[in-house]
Amino acid sequence: MRGGACLDFAGMSALQSPARGRAGGFADWIGAAAQRRRAVTEAFVDTFAAWGYEYLATPLVEPLETVAAGVRGGLQTQLFRFMDADGSLLALVGERTVSVARVVATQLQGATPPLRLCYAGPVLFNRPPLGGRRREAMQAGCELIGHPGLAADAECIAVAAAALQRAGIAGVQIDVGHADLVPALLDSAGLDAESRERVAAALRRRDLVAVEDALSGTAAGDAERDLLLAFPTLRGGREILDSAGARLTDPRPHRVLTDLAELWEGLDRHGITGSVHLDLGAVRDWDYYTGPTFELFSADLGFPLGAGGRYDRLLEAFGAGAPATGFVLHVDRCCDALMRGPGEDGSPAALRLGYAAERTREAPAVAARLREAGVAVALDLEPTAGRPDQPATDGTAHLGKDGALRWRYRGRDGSGVEGLLALNREDAR
Repeated sequence: MRGGACLDFAGMSALQSPARGRAGGFADWIGAAAQRRRAVTEAFVDTFAAWGYEYLATPLVEPLETVAAGVRGGLQTQLFRFMDADGSLLALVGERTVSVARVVATQLQGATPPLRLCYAGPVLFNRPPLGGRRREAMQAGCELIGHPGLAADAECIAVAAAALQRAGIAGVQIDVGHADLVPALLDSAGLDAESRERVAAALRRRDLVAVEDALSGTAAGDAERDLLLAFPTLRGGREILDSAGARLTDPRPHRVLTDLAELWEGLDRHGITGSVHLDLGAVRDWDYYTGPTFELFSADLGFPLGAGGRYDRLLEAFGAGAPATGFVLHVDRCCDALMRGPGEDGSPAALRLGYAAERTREAPAVAARLREAGVAVALDLEPTAGRPDQPATDGTAHLGKDGALRWRYRGRDGSGVEGLLALNREDAR
């Protein structure tokens, strides 16, 4: 195993022997992949902190009734559940927004809004590991609680974009929609409950034929009918809002389009509209989201790297109603995108520092000086012989008998501690 030790279990009894298998849907993160995962997570959390979000750590285990208060019915079936020693039911969290809401409704009740909170941690899903689906994933996200205005939604979208940029993910596209647009149109069209559900299901599939079939024979007006049929193709910039609202007369869908126009202006102030597409046909969870929604994509991956939106009703389930918006970034998917895109493969390996027997006492001090300057150093545990006339392997250095440090680092040869530190500073720039 690279970078680790090999353990001999031959003398252990059968009961002591470790299991050799691994549960399906779970992964070991080793070497460069583990470094990348940590670096991406840290880049996200550092970005959140730079925007004023306070880090919050919550348990991986919550009472089942707490999770059920905020997780929709379909997702509750994907929870790992088990019984506590006192007989109460517990669950492993499948997302962390509910835990944040619980903390806000209890321990942060008296805090002055708006609250900017962030987190990073694993989540688990109790679902069949078909097609290589992960059942454990790392997530990081932000929640902005206590501000009802669209400035909060714009900030969350901008923070998510900044976090992906800081992690090195290029070419991010942000699809922005509104959870209330389709319900508003269905209301203004005067559809009965059965027709509403048929149209909504067809829109989720972006199936124009099914939408048209569901609308046939209903009382929907021409403006609502035409817009619903055009929904799957209504994607673009600020201009689509004007074309979408040109023939509408009902005030509710107009209010949604006005909200999106205001949100666009907020995103423009953050300087990110070049990466934003308005997606009026986006159909997200209407029972959960109450306003603007968004997803973030990379050209290197077909799945969303993150998603978010406004969820003003969630905290009511915990007796502390407050407006809220936020997002989650899927760390492991972001690592997949980095693997497929251009760039370096993870962080550089630690510099291996060897030393002559005569320099055993000085070697730890040299290693400490390098580490203080930001160079990762793995110091040999025993002295080694080194030949000044023999080039070292890349990523190694040797403190010779004469006290001189010779190194090969990041493809360059040199000598002396100062020369190595200068190279490290140059690369950091």
